[in-house]
Amino acid sequence: MFRKQYMPALMLVIIGIIFFQSVLEASTPKFHVDVGLNHFYKNRYLEAYREFKAALDIDPRYPEAHYNLGRVYKAQGFIKEALIEFQIAVQLKPDYQAARRELDALKQNLEADVAAQLKLKGKETVRQTEFSSMSGDEAEKRARQLLTQGRSEEALKYFDLALRDRPDDANLNKLTGFLYFKQNLFNDALNRYQRAQKSSPADAEIPYAIGLIYMKTQMPQKAESYFNQAIRIQGDMMKAQFALGEAYEAQDRIEDAVFQFRKCLEINPNLKEAKSKLSYLAGRQSYNYFSRGSYFYQRGEYEKAEPLLSMARNYGSLTSDQIRQADEMINTSRFWINRKVAQEKVASERRQTSNEANISRSVDVHEVSINAVPYIGRAVEWQGVVEFVSSRKGRKYIFVNSQPSINADSNMDYSFEVEFPKDLPSDPRVAGKASVVVKGRIVRVDKLRNENSGAFSSRRQPVLEASEIRFNRVNYDQPLVLQFF
Repeated sequence: MFRKQYMPALMLVIIGIIFFQSVLEASTPKFHVDVGLNHFYKNRYLEAYREFKAALDIDPRYPEAHYNLGRVYKAQGFIKEALIEFQIAVQLKPDYQAARRELDALKQNLEADVAAQLKLKGKETVRQTEFSSMSGDEAEKRARQLLTQGRSEEALKYFDLALRDRPDDANLNKLTGFLYFKQNLFNDALNRYQRAQKSSPADAEIPYAIGLIYMKTQMPQKAESYFNQAIRIQGDMMKAQFALGEAYEAQDRIEDAVFQFRKCLEINPNLKEAKSKLSYLAGRQSYNYFSRGSYFYQRGEYEKAEPLLSMARNYGSLTSDQIRQADEMINTSRFWINRKVAQEKVASERRQTSNEANISRSVDVHEVSINAVPYIGRAVEWQGVVEFVSSRKGRKYIFVNSQPSINADSNMDYSFEVEFPKDLPSDPRVAGKASVVVKGRIVRVDKLRNENSGAFSSRRQPVLEASEIRFNRVNYDQPLVLQFF
């Protein structure tokens, strides 16, 4: 009876203890070192560095954190910093054999290096004094000289000195970031590029370079974000477009990678690297492309279906029957894609007509009827009263009197005809005596006939193709607004 009554409470206590222990473990230096080692063995040095530092924030005397931080410094080429970390690890734990081996190996290398030995013995004090007193301009000049001689490591020291005077110089930060990147010193490279980006946020080269750093340190998801930044700044930046495809590929997002490499070929059809990537990816999963392309085709998503089916057709190992099916689906997909592109182009032109019509309000209907030639193709915005609604080939069109004070039954010289690219809705506001404001393009001039009285216009009157129209009618609170784009 006792067990049944208190068992749920006991289980809750046990779960709470386990949860509390896991929270405590996550806040220990050992936890951060373990996470850091996972990054370190995958060459993600920046993330490893942060974890080892986090461990030392919790316990500054934790020898394993000092030892592994020294390994990160050594891998990045910071020998002096690595030496200090190994020495601290050995001081904290004298029997730490791994740290002692690293320390002894570094000391032997330093003793063999004459230049380093001189530094350790303080023989370069005078030279260092001269170096530190050099102006920023002198330091940059010296750095560029060394760079032309191929002595990039020495040049970096002088560039760093120049940045002491001009810390926000975007070009200097970019250049030093590039030099650090070449030496695989990714932490320093990232720091310099980030400083450059603050000073020059519209430079597409900077987020592209940061993306490359994250690719090198095996963080493709972060790299993707920065490559997209570069493309937003400079849409035709081919190397950023290609690198984005590689970032997708590294995340195993194969379809996204395929679309991206095809986009590269749209910009440059002769890009061998993109062709090679597409060939490789298609060879890996040609049938998957065929099945996925067929799936999108059946759903009517032709823009997704066409590239996948084309990949399977061009690079895959399909049967003759699958090739025939692929060809049929590709041709159909392209038909609908091209049709959609054409429709979007027409819609864009009509949208542009509506925008241009605002500029041409001063053009008068009567003025066009007198001399139409200069106005054919012009976008205009006209208003008036609907005299009557007619139809031609099953589609409605309207006649509008731009001067309602003049009786259109006997004088059509101030009227114009409006044609519509789509059928008008069955709405009581589309009727005679409704007032309208119409935006459209003048497509031609014609003799107009009033269907109520039989009167003709004395001149050829303008005919508009509407891109936008608003109908207002008495006793209706809301206007009917139609847009044809």
